[in-house]
Amino acid sequence: YMTNEMIQWMALALPFVYLVMVAQFQSLLSPFIVLFTVPLAFTGGLLGLLLTGQQLTMISMMGFIVLMGTVVNNGIVFVDYANQLRMGGMERRAALIATGKTRMRPILMTTLTTVLAMLQMVFSNDMASQLMSGMAIVIICGLSYATLMTLYIVPILYDLSLIHISEPTR
Repeated sequence: YMTNEMIQWMALALPFVYLVMVAQFQSLLSPFIVLFTVPLAFTGGLLGLLLTGQQLTMISMMGFIVLMGTVVNNGIVFVDYANQLRMGGMERRAALIATGKTRMRPILMTTLTTVLAMLQMVFSNDMASQLMSGMAIVIICGLSYATLMTLYIVPILYDLSLIHISEPTR
């Protein structure tokens, strides 16, 4: 029963994340590029559980819900900055290259701080950390994998997308 409820929460969280991004980007297409990182994060989280021999528990499923909200931040940072550069008159590929150069460090730093904070839960021997280690493994592996893929996949999807940014009036 509880597993079904967690799956329902995840299914409910995804449209809300999408709607928040629609309001942020004022576009229906840009959020899909960012939402593409969610399956990548889930893949990384499941691989982390598999590699560490952990089971899929309610606590680790909570990690997937946390991951859903956390992982889209990197995509939002990337796509929003690329859109700003394009509104400033920059060509699509040049904007993607400039975004990669200027936003890679903040994206990697936010991922690294989250991963380092979660490592304490994985390696600590106290009872609470042992209970939450499944969630921490999901967050660490999912966020790490999704971040690396975000730096490759999001620019490719952005370049292939039909997002039209109007040129500034002169």
